[in-house]
Amino acid sequence: MGRWMMAATLALLASQVAWAQAPAELPPARPTNAQAQAFARLYVEAINSDEGIEAFLEHDAEGAPERAIRGFFQDQRWIGGGAELVGARLALGNPAVVQVALRTKLYGALQGVELTLGGTPDPKVTYLDLTPVPDWAVGPSSRRSREEVAARIAKLVETGCRAERFSGAVLVAAGEEVLVQSACGEASRRYHVPNAVSTRFNLGSMDKMFTAVAAMQLIEAGRLRPEATLDRYLDATWLEPDVARQVTVWQLMTHTSGLSPDIVSLAEDQPRARYRELGDYKPLARRVGLSSSPGTRFEYSNTGVLLLGAVIAAASGEDYYDYVRDHVLAPAGMSLTGSIAADDPVEDVAVGYMRAPAAPYGWRENTVRNFLRGIPAGGGYSTVGDMHRFAMALQGGKLVSQASLERLWADPQGYNYGAGFEVNRGGVGSAVGHSGLYGGVSTRMRIYPDLGYTVVVLANIDRAAPPLVDAIEGELLAAPPASDP
Repeated sequence: MGRWMMAATLALLASQVAWAQAPAELPPARPTNAQAQAFARLYVEAINSDEGIEAFLEHDAEGAPERAIRGFFQDQRWIGGGAELVGARLALGNPAVVQVALRTKLYGALQGVELTLGGTPDPKVTYLDLTPVPDWAVGPSSRRSREEVAARIAKLVETGCRAERFSGAVLVAAGEEVLVQSACGEASRRYHVPNAVSTRFNLGSMDKMFTAVAAMQLIEAGRLRPEATLDRYLDATWLEPDVARQVTVWQLMTHTSGLSPDIVSLAEDQPRARYRELGDYKPLARRVGLSSSPGTRFEYSNTGVLLLGAVIAAASGEDYYDYVRDHVLAPAGMSLTGSIAADDPVEDVAVGYMRAPAAPYGWRENTVRNFLRGIPAGGGYSTVGDMHRFAMALQGGKLVSQASLERLWADPQGYNYGAGFEVNRGGVGSAVGHSGLYGGVSTRMRIYPDLGYTVVVLANIDRAAPPLVDAIEGELLAAPPASDP
């Protein structure tokens, strides 16, 4: 899933989106098939025209700012060249969800979207999620050799690069074997430094995977209890005691804590230089309360994951950043990954660029918008090679046990999210990983356990990763399993 969740601050560092808003509180709708088709057309028409956006807004109840919704659809139009509707169906077992399949014009690739509808008799969109293409939209495909699949994926990457709709690095692997690894665009437009496969890109919310794995390691070691409430680990300098007594560690990991507002939103209004160490966020965390009863609903939360980082520090007796470096990154061989401070003179780091059509150069650097340093919820830096090493270490038992990994990847409530990982199923089988979105940051990693492949796309321009990952995923439908000789 691209945890797109229309939520501005959330997508700042997050699955997938640009604003921090929970799904609207409307009773689940029971749309007809005709209504499902109508909402699918509304979505596609919003991608293709400004008039379509206005029509979509008339049927939207997500509570997100209209400016953010307009920006999302306009960016989708620019990055993918527009879209064509392939089909729509009501989801099996959840008739309030409309599964949409569309085809982007630039890559010619299928893309999945889920629209959750609420209210009757005139339903509205209460939640939107970018997902793998649904299996019903995938027709039979002839099996291709691994070499043929790699060549076709390389051509897709070249298409995005030539159209200047992609700037970043890409890696596609079958197990340990890297099939495609390439880069294009500029890490610095100011100094004309090209991107390379060794370039470190801002990960956005992909750091949430590292934080979840760190917490699970401590759970395995008996040093952290997932069912324990936060007052066991955090004192009143972090969180109001009456709030801490109601929220569990596991609820932080699964975004069901009910904590609000989003701490990224709070920090945006503060001088960046204040926030170098995790403890520097304590004054902001003290302003956090409960917007819903803990454990009752999924609400993507940077606040919850930041506090999970503080819990990890308390349970381990180590600085959060040191713990992740020594117990997650180092065992996985990820020597080029970490939460780099903006004023650290580190080489091979890409600058992020936000599209600004009215600006003299058409782009603006995100340097004045970025946080001083990444947090447990996102903002660290890595390379495509290091993220592939993370995927291999994770599945190879180097970081957590198989039983713990299955728990991290479980999605019993159908939220398209487990514990620190986006969790989906589509035409290519199961897909797990995470995405990141911020101004000038667009990232996505998908691990396909059924097929044995890993896709990592790290981009330093807005929204460039999801459509390319979707296109690559389409080619994997014809790929032989990684276990084949």
